[in-house]
Amino acid sequence: MAKLNRVTVLAPAKLNLALDVVGTLPNGYHDLDMTMQAITLYEKVVLARSSGLNLSLPGSPVAANDSNTAIKAAIAFFRYTGLLAGVDITIYKNVPVRAGMAGGSADAAAVLVGLNALYGAHLSMSELCALGAKIGADVPFALMGGTCLLYTSPSPRDGLLSRMPSSA
Repeated sequence: MAKLNRVTVLAPAKLNLALDVVGTLPNGYHDLDMTMQAITLYEKVVLARSSGLNLSLPGSPVAANDSNTAIKAAIAFFRYTGLLAGVDITIYKNVPVRAGMAGGSADAAAVLVGLNALYGAHLSMSELCALGAKIGADVPFALMGGTCLLYTSPSPRDGLLSRMPSSA
């Protein structure tokens, strides 16, 4: 099998179909029950092998710095796998910024999936979701896609995410 040098991953936005605040957790977060749906509004995430770690967001008002979820995902991936490698990440943003549609979380998920393919790390979905949960509460959903139920108790980072069957 030939070594990949570049991977493109589409990162779908999400809509909250239902969001119920069912309490307040000891850490101050809201205890939520949510139904989320991936939609066909995508960001395009292009990853290329590199010796460094670079992020480009052409035409976007979002800052390309170390607080960006895409960079956080890349750092988490390389730390977890122990790979001494880098990546150039280019994200073509289409999801409205700060609209609750998980654009940043989708980008982080796309980086995890893309790096897994680019470097042949063979991480399982469970491993990717565990890494993603450390980056943001919506990242595991963005990895799974489809329609999912989320129960945030006991904490938003350890919530129970279950995929709902799709209707044909």
